[in-house]
Amino acid sequence: MDDAIVTKSDLLGRLENVRKSGQPLRIKFGIDPTGPDIHIGHAVSLINLRLFQRMGHHIVLVIGDFTGMIGDPSGRVDARPALADEQIRDNMASYDEQASRIIDLRGTGIERHYNSEWMSSLTVRAWVETLKTISASTLLQREDFRWRLSGGHGLSMAELEYALFMGYDSVVLNPDIELGGVDQFLNMHVCRKLMANARQNPEIIIAYNLLPGTTGETDEHGRFKKMSKSRGNYIPITTPPDDMYGQVMAIPDEVMWVWYRDLTEITSADLQKLRSQVQAGELHPKEVKQLLARAVVGTFNGFNADIIRSAEQDFESKFGKTAVLVPASTKQTNAQANQTILAVLSVATGKSKNELRRLAEQNGIHILQGSTHVPLALSSLTESVSRYSGAVLKVGKLSYFKLSVQD
Repeated sequence: MDDAIVTKSDLLGRLENVRKSGQPLRIKFGIDPTGPDIHIGHAVSLINLRLFQRMGHHIVLVIGDFTGMIGDPSGRVDARPALADEQIRDNMASYDEQASRIIDLRGTGIERHYNSEWMSSLTVRAWVETLKTISASTLLQREDFRWRLSGGHGLSMAELEYALFMGYDSVVLNPDIELGGVDQFLNMHVCRKLMANARQNPEIIIAYNLLPGTTGETDEHGRFKKMSKSRGNYIPITTPPDDMYGQVMAIPDEVMWVWYRDLTEITSADLQKLRSQVQAGELHPKEVKQLLARAVVGTFNGFNADIIRSAEQDFESKFGKTAVLVPASTKQTNAQANQTILAVLSVATGKSKNELRRLAEQNGIHILQGSTHVPLALSSLTESVSRYSGAVLKVGKLSYFKLSVQD
C-alpha cells in the first residue's frame, strides 16, 4: 500500500470487486461551506456523484466545518477569511437546497459528517504522530504555495496543513473512492498517503477538470480560464430556466464541447459523432448548442420537460424566427416615482450600479420604442423612473423589465 499514481485499472479493480462481492463502494465527497451559492462549475463533481448514487454505491459527504475555519488554500494567492460557525450553518442550509437539485441528499445510501466530529477531539500528541509521517518539503512543492512565497505573500501553518486535515478525514471514514475537482488533486494524494500510513487501502482518486467560464477567455498558455464568481463568467444553478437556457446559448462554440463532456452523460463516441456532424456541415452549431442548453436546464430543474420547453420557447421569442419585441418572460418591476432608473434596475437585476453604468456606456441597456430597441444613454440612468412608466427596458442580451411606477 502506497500513494503511487492511481491508474484506470485500479478503479476497474475496485468495481470488479463490487461485482463479485455485491458490497457497494464508499464514495467520499468533501464540501467546505465557504460560500452560500453553487454555480454550474461546482456541480460537475455532484453530477458524477449522482452516477455513483444511481449505481447503488454509498455516498459519504464530509462537511468541512472545521477546515472551513482555515479555507482551502488551493490556487489562492492570499488566505481565505475565516468563517464563523453561524455562517457555516447558513451556507450549508443554502448548499443543501441547491445540491438537492442534482443528488438525493435524503436517500438511505448516504451519510453526512461534519469533520469537527473528530478534529475537535484530536489530541496534540495524536496530531504530532500524524505530522511525523509527512515531509514539509513535499507540501511546499505545491505550485500554488511556491507562487505565494515567491510573490511575497504569507502562508500560515494552518494552510500548509490543510491537506493533512483533509487526509485525516479519509483515515477516519476509510472511503474507497474520493471525487473532486482537479484543483484538489494534490490534497487527495495526501489523503492516500495518510491512509497508507494507517495501513488502510488508499482511496482511489477521481479528479474532474475545472469547467471553463461562459466567456471562453483563455490564459497565456491558451487554456480556458475556469468558471468563477470573481471573473463574473459563471451561471448559478438557481438561475431561472429561461435565463439559464439563454446563457448557455451565448457561450462560444469551443466551450460548448467541453461543457458537453463535463455537464452531461453523453458518451465519448456520441460526442465525437456530434462534432464530426458539425464539421461536415450536417448539423449547425446552434442546433447542437440547443441540445446542450436543454440538458443543462434539465439537470438543475428535475428534468421537467415543461420547464425545458418553456425556456426554449422563451429563447426563440427573443432570438429565433419567432422573435417578438417584448418576450413573454418580461418581468414586471414595481418602482416608486421618486426612484432613479439606476436604483430600480440595480434591485431588479441584482447588478451593482457600477456594472449598470458600464453596461450603459457599452450600449448594453435599451428601451423598447415602437418596433426597435433604442440604447438608453448613460445620463438617463439618473433620471426619475416616473418618465418611463410602462416602458420595457432590455438589460444585456437576455433580461427584459417592464416598469410599473407606483404613485
